[in-house]
Amino acid sequence: MSRKPKILCVDDKIENVRIRAMLLEQFGCEAVIASDHNSALRACTENSIDLAVLDYHLARGENGEDLARDLRVMYPKLPLIMLTGDPELPGSAAETVDAVLVKGQCNPRVLLDIIEQLLLNATLAARPPMSVSRLENPKQEIRKRGKSR
Repeated sequence: MSRKPKILCVDDKIENVRIRAMLLEQFGCEAVIASDHNSALRACTENSIDLAVLDYHLARGENGEDLARDLRVMYPKLPLIMLTGDPELPGSAAETVDAVLVKGQCNPRVLLDIIEQLLLNATLAARPPMSVSRLENPKQEIRKRGKSR
């Protein structure tokens, strides 16, 4: 990938999505922000999105599972990461995405590492080494969908 990876960040809490966008931009990505289902679909249509990071609980009863299903129909090869504060994520939601991260149980480095794993041709900016004492719970789950990008 000769250009910066373009990452769609979807979260109804604007402060969360802005922080996530700043983090991604700091490490060499271009971030596109959306706050709901419709704006996320519009962002994918208007931009060449390489990967999407979705919150599970969105406003007005919307959720990341429904958004992920719609994105899969429209863009079957688009890698999807569910980033949620809900440790009890329904299994059906986890099945719609390539990776699930639980906020508070992982650090930003894990998100960046997963992005690099899912976008095989992307190389993000170097991250400082982590000491063993800072390693997080290894419960994060990555599912390869058997596709190449």
